[in-house]
Amino acid sequence: MWITLDLDNTLVANPYWHLFFRPWLTAEAQRQGTTLATLYDALNAEAERRWRHGQWVESFDWADIVHALGLTPLPDPPIPPRAAVARLVKTGAWELLGVLQTTGLPLGLVSNGFLRFQWPYLKALGWDRLFQAIVTPDQVGYAKPDPRMLAPCSPGMVHIGDRLTHDVLLAQRAHRRAIWVTDPDAPREHDRLDPLMSAGIQADWRVASLKECLVVLQAWISKHFSPL
Repeated sequence: MWITLDLDNTLVANPYWHLFFRPWLTAEAQRQGTTLATLYDALNAEAERRWRHGQWVESFDWADIVHALGLTPLPDPPIPPRAAVARLVKTGAWELLGVLQTTGLPLGLVSNGFLRFQWPYLKALGWDRLFQAIVTPDQVGYAKPDPRMLAPCSPGMVHIGDRLTHDVLLAQRAHRRAIWVTDPDAPREHDRLDPLMSAGIQADWRVASLKECLVVLQAWISKHFSPL
């Protein structure tokens, strides 16, 4: 029974954005004589347009979005120094992954970021060897919350992520348990992208940290499988 996890803002604070894409956009904004905010808004508008038209995979292809807007070609990110990525790892992530490895249950990383955008950061952390499967839209032809995204990680037990509209909805559509890692004081996320989402969607567990997530998983796995 697979345990699957989201990457960006669940295990690590979006390294592609912080270490590569935002600096590139800042330089491109200067080349175009505009501002970072204006350029980002244009890219995000094109991504949302694609999503609304059912182009779920294409909405995460930032290189193609950049090309569609006539901007300078966007290269793939290089492998950064490990320390640069390690600073972005969420508190409790290393402990969570370490304990999960001891269970013998297969671990899957399921991200809407294309593999070529995520791989350098996984490689820098050594996480490329940690997961039995790394699932991204460019590999499988689907994007979260399409339940077919989880097909390579089946049968599944639980999915862990920070997005109600992507991760929790994905788990429910795939008939798995969902752990939503989010600030308990954060406002409920309103989905403006997926018209199929139920207004009453609820995670099986809502936790405020990866440490709390581990406690939930330990209790669940101990009840249904061999104790951790």
